[in-house]
Amino acid sequence: MGGFLDISTLLFTVAAATFCICVSLILIWSSARRETCILSWGVAFGLAFLTMALVALRGHIPHFLSVTAADAILLASFGSLWLGYRQFTGFNGRFDRWIAGAGALFWVVLAATGSLLDDMNARSIVLSAIEFVYFLSIVIDLVRHYSDEPLPSVGLTTVLVGAHAAVQLYRIAVSITAPLDPATIVLPNTLFMGLGLIESSVFVVFLGLLQLVLIGQRSERRYRIVAETDSLTGLANRRHFLERIGPALIGNDEGGALILFDIDHFKSVNDTHGHPTGDRALVAFAATLAAAAPAGSIAARIGGEEFALFLPKAGTEEAARVADRVRLVTADLRIPANTGAVSLTVSCGVADIVEAGPDFQNLHAAADGALYAAKSAGRNQIVVHRQHQRCNGTQVAMARLS
Repeated sequence: MGGFLDISTLLFTVAAATFCICVSLILIWSSARRETCILSWGVAFGLAFLTMALVALRGHIPHFLSVTAADAILLASFGSLWLGYRQFTGFNGRFDRWIAGAGALFWVVLAATGSLLDDMNARSIVLSAIEFVYFLSIVIDLVRHYSDEPLPSVGLTTVLVGAHAAVQLYRIAVSITAPLDPATIVLPNTLFMGLGLIESSVFVVFLGLLQLVLIGQRSERRYRIVAETDSLTGLANRRHFLERIGPALIGNDEGGALILFDIDHFKSVNDTHGHPTGDRALVAFAATLAAAAPAGSIAARIGGEEFALFLPKAGTEEAARVADRVRLVTADLRIPANTGAVSLTVSCGVADIVEAGPDFQNLHAAADGALYAAKSAGRNQIVVHRQHQRCNGTQVAMARLS
């Protein structure tokens, strides 16, 4: 192995790559300082770079620096890496910084209170065990987080970190079953040591690249959500609603219904109780609509106090039942205001593809006509668009539910 690959050369090479990743992360953080996970990752790679440089110099610098200090710095690197993923997933707690430093502190205490770490095999077992704990915790957090942010790079990072954690268990087993000379300081040029360093090198570089990808994918997802979501209510905005409903209508032969909702007398709520109360009313109604919307439906805020709900494959009867459920819950809402609780009602217009056709403009016009009829008839009710054929043209009838 010594004639094929020198361990110190490999360490310096990986240290250079690690330093480049560290600089990249710090530069990204400098323009996105709210993302504290990027800073923690940058610090982790900076500490890893320092560790590799010190280890590569074993035999040329004091033992304390190349072994005790280097391994303490390495454990601090693992802790900072773990802290970054805690911040990335949002699971961070008040004691996380202490936990991030606990591995390095434990190492320093062991080094100061006994001779256990004079044995290279003992050092390897302790290092691998602490590393395994940190990386297993990262895997658990990423698995928990994936459903909230299903980014491809999150899944790949989970697999990579999980595999590296498993390698640590293997290293512990090898240190127990096939120990090196306990007095060894300079890493030997053996096949096992070389392959271990290659695995660590691939892991470090690949993990750093994945972190850069994670940052990019998260930013892209956030921009997409902002572009598609109404910032006040969290529902889809008008543009995204139209983008989603278009494909649902093309070639549709299974039906579908559109419900338009308009909060009654909303202007008077703003004028009498103020715009903050009006905003709370919109948020409360949006939550009611989202809770009542069946799986697969598309709910959106398409205007000031106007909302829409598209129900794929539904007919007017099912849509009317959903609309009535929303109407009844809305009537029970009480919005806090300075002058006391404010009650709301909502008017609903329903139209389906069977009656109005699959063209969105026609479907929307039919539902809008039904909504107008509901408001004209006294509000707080549902009107369903009905269309009947007669010999001299088309007559539109409205079925009212209240």
